[in-house]
Amino acid sequence: MKLDKKQRIMQAAEQLFRTRRFHETTLDEIAKAADVGKGTIYLYFSDKEDLIFQAAVEGFDAMCLELRQAPPEGEGFRGTLLRTCETLSVFFRARRPLFRIILSEGDRDMESASGGLQQRWRGRRRTMTDAVSAILARGVATTEIRADVPNGILAEYLLGMLRTRSWELEDWPAAQRSLAGVVDLFMNGAGRSAPAGK
Repeated sequence: MKLDKKQRIMQAAEQLFRTRRFHETTLDEIAKAADVGKGTIYLYFSDKEDLIFQAAVEGFDAMCLELRQAPPEGEGFRGTLLRTCETLSVFFRARRPLFRIILSEGDRDMESASGGLQQRWRGRRRTMTDAVSAILARGVATTEIRADVPNGILAEYLLGMLRTRSWELEDWPAAQRSLAGVVDLFMNGAGRSAPAGK
């Protein structure tokens, strides 16, 4: 399948950013890697920051729609939550170099015409938080999730746990950072149950 020019540009940028920092890569290099003229980039993107952002969030809306779909018949809430974590993890793992740029370089010196990368990401991220919040509402309805904490806050905690698993624990053994472990920790907490009779 032949990629259209926009797709080629985004893929070329992503490949270059896997090994190089944001400021070390030029639009000329991206154009050469995509086999397009530099002017072609400006047909699709306002600047390098816009290119990074669009490549990072490509497929994001489709992922959020997938999260909002009803779970398969017979799937329990824990299974739905695990599938949600897998969907989110796959999406972000595939775009890790681009999100690393968005989160590390961020708004520090990228106040461009298209807006700062972190600011733009925060605006889009709300859709994902809302989708996860709606899933957690199902757990509240089945009494598997506590109802005394707003779903939006619980969604942010779960997303934070997934981010920690992906970024800060990446060098830990896979068994110690499994998605099933994240779901278990989220649903059951880190504390030990009090012994019977206490």
